[in-house]
Amino acid sequence: MKFSSSLENIPDYPFQRVARISRKVTERDGVKVINARIGIPDREAPETVKKAMTKFLLEEHSTLGYPCDAHPERGIPELIDAIIENYRQKHAVSLKPENIVVTGWNKEVLFNMVRLFERGTVYVPDPVYPVYEPASLLANHNVKRVRMATDTKWLPEFDFDGDSSGNLVAFYFCDPNNPTGSVADREFYVSLLEKMKAAGATGIFDKAYKDYTYDDNTRPISITQVPGMMDHGFEVVSFSKHYNFVGVGLGWIVSSEENISRWLKLSSQYSQGVEWYKQKAGVEALTNPSVREEMQDYRKELKERRDTFVRGLRELGLEVAIPGATPYLWIKVPEGYDDEKFVLDVLIDKAHVALMPGSYFGNNGRGYMRATLFLSKAEIEEVLGRIEKVKSW
Repeated sequence: MKFSSSLENIPDYPFQRVARISRKVTERDGVKVINARIGIPDREAPETVKKAMTKFLLEEHSTLGYPCDAHPERGIPELIDAIIENYRQKHAVSLKPENIVVTGWNKEVLFNMVRLFERGTVYVPDPVYPVYEPASLLANHNVKRVRMATDTKWLPEFDFDGDSSGNLVAFYFCDPNNPTGSVADREFYVSLLEKMKAAGATGIFDKAYKDYTYDDNTRPISITQVPGMMDHGFEVVSFSKHYNFVGVGLGWIVSSEENISRWLKLSSQYSQGVEWYKQKAGVEALTNPSVREEMQDYRKELKERRDTFVRGLRELGLEVAIPGATPYLWIKVPEGYDDEKFVLDVLIDKAHVALMPGSYFGNNGRGYMRATLFLSKAEIEEVLGRIEKVKSW
């Protein structure tokens, strides 16, 4: 048998490794390892959203035919209109239906989008969500890691002029950032656009946490707010975190009409479109005021959890910044510890608490670890108590 050599050159998905180790420790000790490592909301989608999906799923012909044949390939008009109104309210911009396409799982979109470009070099920030690099390598691109650190405010130092390969085709940018919680301002985007134009590079903007903020002082930028940026980039947005749709798989892309057409040409080769009842649930999420209020209340609760978690970690002698966005904490491991060994050998093995080593997000994540806020207050207190019992730093 002859399998792709590219597959041999990519690492295992790191989240699965930590999950396997956590299960083994739980079985060995009979003590459940608390999962503070992964970003899965601890609440389901609002009830009205679930009811809407059920209602339309049970309608006659709801499962008859492929979605792309039964409905417009860009998405049902009601959802497209709801997305346009969402951008008008949040970003004060006017989009056209041709600027939007409804998608399924965000991860699959981010993985496949890099296939749009001719073979070349793709810039991937470091540390970052560990999907971009394997996606690029499996699409036969070269990958160049872009540094992020405390002195850059955990924003990538995109230096397209310094591209020695001379074949830069695209870059990924997760903002607000997973795992660090950093948020870029408008000035960053304006400067980035000029670099993109000069280099002929296209941006893949991962906006999974675009509206995942805790106060009015933090306002993440959309590429739609920077004139001309849609011509040079794709904004990829997900319902998963914004509306607790993790078990459903629904999102959208915003870009220029030409770029959306390019995406549809690619995605039609492997996708049959997005189920009608999922899209109806998306309409409910974006247009029902009670859903908006429920999610705002949930984020208020997450802010309280954030503050409790940060305060407790600092009392344990751990350095952690307060994120203005995303449901994550980016925590510096104690002096003298390797982040992977600290998480695996101290937190999981002894404290029965699972976080994600920062190095699993890239070399520039070494010395850090990521925790999620998708824990109840009681679980956060339990996590802090367990860590305190094994503290030796």
